[in-house]
Amino acid sequence: MQNREYIQWLMGEGQLAVPLALLHNIQSLNLSPENLGYLLLALAESEKAITPEEMAKNPWVKWSLAEGWASWIKEGDKKKISFLPLWDRLYHLWEKQQQDLPAEKVISLKMEGEFDYNKILKWLDQVRGTLSITFREKQVLQEFNLKYGWSTEFILIFLQLCFERGQTTLQTYQPIAKKVYGNGIHTVEELISFMSDLDWIQYKVIEVKKCVGQYGGVTRPQREMYLKWHKQWKFSHEVIMRAAEETVRTNSPSFKYIDSILEDWHHQGVKTVQEAIMALQEHDQQYEQKHKQKQEQKKTEKRKTGNTKKRISHTDSRDWEKMLGID
Repeated sequence: MQNREYIQWLMGEGQLAVPLALLHNIQSLNLSPENLGYLLLALAESEKAITPEEMAKNPWVKWSLAEGWASWIKEGDKKKISFLPLWDRLYHLWEKQQQDLPAEKVISLKMEGEFDYNKILKWLDQVRGTLSITFREKQVLQEFNLKYGWSTEFILIFLQLCFERGQTTLQTYQPIAKKVYGNGIHTVEELISFMSDLDWIQYKVIEVKKCVGQYGGVTRPQREMYLKWHKQWKFSHEVIMRAAEETVRTNSPSFKYIDSILEDWHHQGVKTVQEAIMALQEHDQQYEQKHKQKQEQKKTEKRKTGNTKKRISHTDSRDWEKMLGID
């Protein structure tokens, strides 16, 4: 029990996936361990559902903007923080490293093949914290190399960008991979730009729909409802999915049902998955208590009704005796 509660506490606020290539190249990027910590804190802050004004006040985001590791970009009428400058620097560093490789090493890599399947599996295990890779997922990862022609590093960066946006399962990141391939994207720079422009709300709403057994396209009301949960009520995608999972226990899971649960959590000040679980437990306890009270009330009423019937029957009996003149 304690272990499960600890895991819920540990993972309740989400995860931050960081490529090991970034950690291995902090000296080349002129990043001290302390500054790397600032950068990671800024990356974590960028995942929160807060306004640009609130984001701009964060000291780690301020530092990243001042040092040129991040920048503001427009997304429709709104602006958001982007770490494209960081990934651009890392990409150019990788390009330089490739140019500096000896000719014999380059030939060797081409002959042996650059695809390191086990490296990808190991990365997934580390990020997820569990050996959760299915046979189907292994097949798809191999297809990324064989069918799409993607290298190990390209696949790892693709998965990293997906995981940063909450697309951590095969069902969510495979459709994105098809879009990347279909758009003829082959370089890391193109990939980062493409991923930044994707409509992540679309994929998140689809994930909620699948959870409640609905399929097909995303309707405007569904999209607006999700935006209300995420932008106005400040719920993370993980908390929204927990509410969606709760509706599956009912006879008619729906977006309206999810909305009622999240509205209740919003009034209670629920923010994390752990707090949501506690709210559900409290709700179940209150329901059981009310159910017991109703049952006790019914029993009490039944006893009173039964006693009344007996008194009426006894009185009626005596009356009949008088009417018939029986002594």
